[in-house]
Amino acid sequence: MKTKLLICALLFLLLSTAGQAASKKNEGPPDEPGLPSQSLFGDLSEPYAEASEQTARLFLSQNSGRLKLDPSLSDLVLAGSFSSPMGSHFMFRQEYQGVPVYGAEVRVHFNRAGRVVGVNWAYARNLKLSSVFPSVTPEQAQDAVHRALPSGPPDDPDDGPPGQTSRLYVYAAAGEGSLVWEVVRQTAGATWKGLVHAHSGKLLSAPRDINRYATGTGQVFRVNAIVATQNNTLRDNNDAASAVPSSAYSIVALPGLTGTGYLDGDYASSSRTKKRAFSAANSFLYDRSSDGFSETMGYYYLDYAERYIQSLGFSNINNRQQVFSVNRYRWDNSFYSPNNKEITLGLGGVDDAEDADVILHEYGHSIQDDQVPGFGSTLEAGSMGEGFGDYWAGSVGAQFSGGFQDTCLAEWDAVSYSSTNPPCLRRLDGTKHYPEDVAGEVHDDGEIWSAALWQIRGAIGRAKADTVVLQHHFLLSPSATFNQAADALVTSAINLGFKPSEVNAIRNILQARGFTVTV
Repeated sequence: MKTKLLICALLFLLLSTAGQAASKKNEGPPDEPGLPSQSLFGDLSEPYAEASEQTARLFLSQNSGRLKLDPSLSDLVLAGSFSSPMGSHFMFRQEYQGVPVYGAEVRVHFNRAGRVVGVNWAYARNLKLSSVFPSVTPEQAQDAVHRALPSGPPDDPDDGPPGQTSRLYVYAAAGEGSLVWEVVRQTAGATWKGLVHAHSGKLLSAPRDINRYATGTGQVFRVNAIVATQNNTLRDNNDAASAVPSSAYSIVALPGLTGTGYLDGDYASSSRTKKRAFSAANSFLYDRSSDGFSETMGYYYLDYAERYIQSLGFSNINNRQQVFSVNRYRWDNSFYSPNNKEITLGLGGVDDAEDADVILHEYGHSIQDDQVPGFGSTLEAGSMGEGFGDYWAGSVGAQFSGGFQDTCLAEWDAVSYSSTNPPCLRRLDGTKHYPEDVAGEVHDDGEIWSAALWQIRGAIGRAKADTVVLQHHFLLSPSATFNQAADALVTSAINLGFKPSEVNAIRNILQARGFTVTV
């Protein structure tokens, strides 16, 4: 039994006391208020001459009755398009008199032959509003959210006042429409999000923290101190350098540095860290008693993860500088914030940046948020977010571990709260089965998904498994279900040109785990 649970409050999870020590298990996030999402996968059309906005619209027009869309498609505005190793993808948002409909979108996915192989849609029909002009100001909406926030640790005055944004939406529920303000309040810790009626000023739901948390807490550790030494008896001893032998450290290259003397590069930057490490010679050789070591760990593993993604053929997944901090947050929490796209690695217990599994788990949330903005708005989607974060940490970490305890995650971080031997935050080799083992908590239920992905990795190999797992995210909606994701995985494998035996292995593993596969 764990004595301390890593509380990773995914999208819109309301914390009863923000930032307090994680000694209680939180329930899973309530489903995002809004529209249910539906998906279809398979050979949905004959090949088009090209994949384009026009052919995507043609497909939607031809299938408007099946999808229950307005046949004119006049309320669908192209929100973005991109290519992937599988093909091309087009995303449309629904608008009502020029105002976006909250959570309403349609996505069309083509394979390389120009055939539509997937479509996701969340769509509001027959909307009628008396006015799309708000009588409540953005500032009044922000005040309503602020007044409803739970108590928690005070903000650090060095961070300045919280940042706030307000965006106007049409909110569709039970066949009716309302005008609402979406308010996002960014603090040094939690990022709160709430909906406020734009005419009455009424708060439609309690503010929810949208950070993706992983709680627990150059020269680097190979994954972490325990993996690097293959010694499960190591303990933190309050950041003492003497607690870890010198054999745990490895000297590594830090590619992509911009030459500022700080850990700033193409794909990672520690710029949100207080009192940053500096070296005019770009030499960052610290032991764990220094925050410079945590900075170096963060830079090295974030940079490595992005370069690895690109080596798999993806040029448009998180192809940016991932900003992070290692010493701004005193609590035993780490999280990714979809609001400012930053990763915060906490100081409680073992410093979280000393464990690559924690760093890579948080980067997993960043990856999914980049591929499917807002991913994790329901319990099952949130659970898959946690499961993917764990799988990603395990799959990338296994490239450094020498095969030691690859299915045990974050054992160094876990020494401050786990009573198991080895100390594990979570594991990738569980036997949970869908749906009877669903517990209603995203980390617990995420183990169903991560175990299935890990089995797939064992069946078809790391590179192909990581490729199809990343690819299938493009076919998901923010509120995807386990079964929709299972279909998306098989659809992706087929359209990536995997061997029939590999496709069948993926299908069989998912079905054996309890998921329904229809393709």
